[in-house]
Formats: sequence, structure tokens, C-alpha cells
Amino acid sequence: MHQAIHHRLAGAALILCTSASASAADAPGYHLEKVVTIKSSDTGWDYNALDAQRGHLFIAHRADGLHVYDTRAGKMIKTLKHSEDTNTAALALEFDLGIAGTTEGDVILFRPSSLKTIKRFKSSTGGFDGATYDPASRRFAMVGEADTDKGTTPVLFFDARTGQQVGEVVLHSIKVDAPRPDGQGNIYLPLRDRALVARIDARALKEAGELKLGTCLQPSSLDLDLANQRLFVGCRGKDKVAPQLAVLDARDGRAIASLPIGRGVDEVMYDAKSATILTANGQEATMSVIAQDSPEKYRLAQTIGTRPMARTGVLDEATGKVFLVNAQYVESYNDAGEASTRFLPNTFSVLTYAR
Repeated sequence: MHQAIHHRLAGAALILCTSASASAADAPGYHLEKVVTIKSSDTGWDYNALDAQRGHLFIAHRADGLHVYDTRAGKMIKTLKHSEDTNTAALALEFDLGIAGTTEGDVILFRPSSLKTIKRFKSSTGGFDGATYDPASRRFAMVGEADTDKGTTPVLFFDARTGQQVGEVVLHSIKVDAPRPDGQGNIYLPLRDRALVARIDARALKEAGELKLGTCLQPSSLDLDLANQRLFVGCRGKDKVAPQLAVLDARDGRAIASLPIGRGVDEVMYDAKSATILTANGQEATMSVIAQDSPEKYRLAQTIGTRPMARTGVLDEATGKVFLVNAQYVESYNDAGEASTRFLPNTFSVLTYAR
């Protein structure tokens, strides 16, 4: 999902000189440019990864497998072979290697250039939930299945040249969401059950600290401003505590700002070119657009109506377009009022938002 990290690091000096007048409030609002519906079963989905060089969006569509969607042509290309039950994926384009993790704990290695599966093998965990690639350590990080008895979750690391597992770091949390790198060898992960962000040293393979979030409860997603080392954490809130985006200094955890966002956030995306932070709020069917006037000053600029369950996606930094995925669904309730969700076949869609 963050394969443009090298471009972001190279352009850091330019970004620092960019005028705040390029912020979201001065730009037209996002609009739904295109909807493409994909033939599908009734399965759910989770995280996506973007090969911006080729315009290929990798969509983890669980039981249906890892889809490849052409963002330029607006059409499905293929579903990777032997990719059933994929829940997350990440790309190391410099080594022409992609990795995917399944809900059953299998690892799938593939070539982004040819879209061919290399192999599929069983890992040391029972399932995966979120992945990223860290170019500083040249390692993939994938969140494994929680051990509820021990109150821990493993984060597995794989060599980006070979795909072989090189170790793991165990975090004290039973709900660890998708990791993100800072370009300096650190991996940040939201701990939803503890209102914390964990930092892992990807080279040393050890936990390097925790950042407190205060009243930013149930953190479920995050992204970083690499140039200014700012951490943007999307929190779902709980009970009377409203959803919010917390802005922290990634180096020392200093709290900088807190902004209101929509319900059900599951994706945070930072657009360095326009100095905006976007949150995909699936429960509320909105996308919050937050302007970064300076590294110390932020404001809610816009709220864009999306579609129900459009909760995960990616930002193409070159075009500024946002790709979200969703499907039509039915929620049923038992006698105790507990909800279960059923997705409708052949309604799974890729939503393209542009300015």
C-alpha cells in the first residue's frame, strides 16, 4: 500500500518548501469518477496494495483471492493463482517480489512484473491481518493471528529478496492493525485494544517503544508524513468518545492535534503533494479530508460522501486519486441484537475518487 515511499523520501525537501496554500481547503472536493463492479462471491475483503509504476491495484478479497485491477484502464486484469483466502498484501518493487498473507496463515509469493505466483507455503501463524514493506531494512512485516490466552500478537518479518521468514516480534495486544514504515527502519502499528501505537525496529527485530494516544480510542489505522515525521492515527472511538484523527510527532510521541472524523475508520492516507490526510470511514460512508497547514497545524477541510462499507483503499500519490472498495450487504440481527453481515454476490466494486 505504501510502495511510493522512496518517491516520498526523495521529495522531502520539496515538500517542506511547498506553500500551505496547496492544502485541501483550496482544492475542489473529491468526486466519484468511476465505479467498476467485479464478478465475486459473498466473501469479505481487507487490505490493498498499489504498484503505482504499472497502475496495478492488488485487492485482498479473501475467499475470492488476490485480484489485480488496472487503475488506468479501469478493469480487472486477473486473480493470482493459488491466492484464495488472501487478507493482505505488500510489494517490494525493487526486488520484483510481492507477498500476501491469508486468513489461514499461508504466505503467497508472486512477481508484480509478470503477475505470476511463485509459491504458497504455511507460516508459523494461523492467519494474517495487515502487511507492509520497509525499504530501509528490506523486509516485509505482516501481522499474525492473536493468541487471546496470552494476550499477544506476533508480527512476522520476511526477507524482500527471498521471501523467507527472518524472525518475528511479539506485541502485547490482541488487536494489532496494519503496519506502516517510517523510511528509517521503524514499523508503526496501531494497538486497537490498548489505545497505543507500537514501534518496531525492523532491522533489530525488537519492539522499540509505545506511543500513547490519550482519548484516541480504538486506533485502527495510520499513516506517516515522512518529511516531517508526523504520525496520523485514525481512531474509531468508543461509547461517548467520538472518532478522531490523532496527530503525533513520530519521534517522541508528542501530541500535536486531534480532529473529528467519521465512524468506522479503517484506512488513513497521507497525500504529501496536497498536504492532506484522508480517512476512509466505512460505517459512516464518508471520507474525511484534513488539511495540513503546517507540521503543527491541522483542520478538518471537507467531508466527502462515499458508499457504505468503503473502508479500505489506497492513494495514488502521482495522480492524487483514491481507490476504495466496497460491496452491497445485508445485516441481520439475532434475538440478542447481535449483528451478522452478509455480502451480496457480484456487487464487489472498485470506487475511484478524483479531484
